[in-house]
Amino acid sequence: MLSDIQAAELIAGSTFIWHQRFPLSEGVRTPGVNDIEWLLNEVGVPASLDGASVLDVGTTNGGAAFIAESRGAARIVAVDIYDADRFGFDEISKALNSRVEFVRASVYQLPELLRQQFDVVLFLGVLYHLRHPLLALDSLRRLTGGVLYLETAVSGEVPDPPQASFFRRDELNADSSNWFAPNIACLTDWVASSGFNVESIAHWPADRPERACLAARPSAGVPEYIEISTEVPLVVTGTAT
Repeated sequence: MLSDIQAAELIAGSTFIWHQRFPLSEGVRTPGVNDIEWLLNEVGVPASLDGASVLDVGTTNGGAAFIAESRGAARIVAVDIYDADRFGFDEISKALNSRVEFVRASVYQLPELLRQQFDVVLFLGVLYHLRHPLLALDSLRRLTGGVLYLETAVSGEVPDPPQASFFRRDELNADSSNWFAPNIACLTDWVASSGFNVESIAHWPADRPERACLAARPSAGVPEYIEISTEVPLVVTGTAT
């Protein structure tokens, strides 16, 4: 970890977008609006990740990846669809003398690109930005050897039958990168259909949720959808299926 002076100098000299808030030193946190350390704790990521392999999909500033490193993870791969300089990942990583690996790719590409499973997979604030959320979950199933931690925008009331809202343009938060917001029941069903057992789920606010997070582990055998669907999956290889 940096000294407070070094951390303050890094922030003051930066020209990239600070999307996440996380500690750079004992007394200095980054100026992003999304508290990634709080979110990791909320979704249930352990305080100790000693020896674990971690995949952080949608890393932006790299906050979750760097925190995983500080918690003892043995190998961390951080993924984003943008170059490492867009959100300052490379600059922050260099300042922290980090060993986190950066990969530019989409979640759909990762199974064939990485060809391995990870003990911990982080998928925080990504799902609702995707036009193909089920395909993304299918990819995550092939990448998850231990536990998937997922956080996303949701909509609807509790309880509600499974359904998802589709946003053709920028109807959700005036952001044209937002496509789908499932309700809690739909999110749980999506994850289960792709071959996970949901172990815990939380959402907020309580009566009409806007965000939700869950922890899930791969179910035994092939994912449920493969057994019941007439659609042939793109790839079915190895133990991850």
